[in-house]
Amino acid sequence: MKMLCLPPGVKEKREQLLRYLERWGIDTEKIQDFELFLCAFVHKSYASDFKEPYLHNERLEFVGDAALGAVIAKALFLNFPGMQESTMTLYKIALVREETLAEVAQKIGLNQQIFISKGEEKNKGREKASITSDALEALIGYLYLDMGFDVAEKFVLENIYPKVKEIAKMPVKSYKTMAQEKVQKEYKVLPTYKNFEKEVDNKGNVLLYTAEIWAGEVHLATGEGTNKKKAQEDAAKNYYDQDNG
Repeated sequence: MKMLCLPPGVKEKREQLLRYLERWGIDTEKIQDFELFLCAFVHKSYASDFKEPYLHNERLEFVGDAALGAVIAKALFLNFPGMQESTMTLYKIALVREETLAEVAQKIGLNQQIFISKGEEKNKGREKASITSDALEALIGYLYLDMGFDVAEKFVLENIYPKVKEIAKMPVKSYKTMAQEKVQKEYKVLPTYKNFEKEVDNKGNVLLYTAEIWAGEVHLATGEGTNKKKAQEDAAKNYYDQDNG
């Protein structure tokens, strides 16, 4: 099996990218895998510009997403000892969502360091949230894999976690609100809910409700709860988490 290598033009930017990391307080003397380091800056569109298959940062995004989630979860747990799990979940969603990461990527100039295709350059790819947020996750993934969790954690806490101050000043959205926004975006309709009594005791008291969330005639997800409101919130969460969990 042929080992993939970096696309043409990437290695030539090594010194520039090293200086970029140093600007954000990262000790580049700790780098062990320079190929992995450079790979973090290669968007798959750039690698696809060539006939031969080349390395790109998509796999690092996968690792970075998990590492980012772990850092944010730990920080919320330690810094908000009285916060309920459901609220911590909403804070975490707000901190790791595409829009937040894209803002950070722009702020730290990461969008100017990545390699993207000629087509994406023409289409203002450096301003696209999907590309810049993925690049940030890839960089975090690299830091975690090659330099250790502590380095990745420090980077996240210094550059992404401070956004929690903005989030704390705004009403935290419920899953029903976020699910509604997602349904409107994908189906152009408002979601509806259907409620059912799942468990009833011998006195006729409802012990457990089931709720279904629908977009028109499309069934999206099902949830459960001890009352209708909780069941609907659970259904909304299950639907929202299908692509965002």
